[in-house]
Amino acid sequence: MDFNITAGEEVVVFRLASLVQDGLSPTDDDLAKELGEEVRPVLQSLTSKGWLVVDADRELDLSTFARHVVSSRRDAEGPQR
Repeated sequence: MDFNITAGEEVVVFRLASLVQDGLSPTDDDLAKELGEEVRPVLQSLTSKGWLVVDADRELDLSTFARHVVSSRRDAEGPQR
């Protein structure tokens, strides 16, 4: 687990958290459509660092650790919307 992420990776983590909170299960293709193809290496990096998990259907989700970090940050900073 790599606890250090870049500012760009953090943006992707919070975007994915928002989508999951809204009940969606985005794939890498969904995020690439929304954020551009340049998000793919960011997703790969976050996955290798242990921040994201990918299921058998290629749906992305936050790891348990990432969920805790996002929840803690939202508690400290208020709503992200």
